[in-house]
Amino acid sequence: MLAVGFALGGASLILMSKDRYRALASTQHWVDDFSPAHRKAIGVIKLTGAAGLALPALVNVAPVLVPVAATGLMLFMAGAA
Repeated sequence: MLAVGFALGGASLILMSKDRYRALASTQHWVDDFSPAHRKAIGVIKLTGAAGLALPALVNVAPVLVPVAATGLMLFMAGAA
């Protein structure tokens, strides 16, 4: 579920315009503080983190990377606060 949430959040940042993303909720006013390139970078980080949470366990290749990805996303979100 966490990976799906990050994947959807990242995809929406990459695919939606600033105005459309801003209209999703009143709490999305932070997008006004970032350039389009920064918003896309944040979306890519979220998508990469979602892939890091899901793919190692799904394909059974280096499942030890799942907690590493979770820690990276935790630090990313701590920086957002």
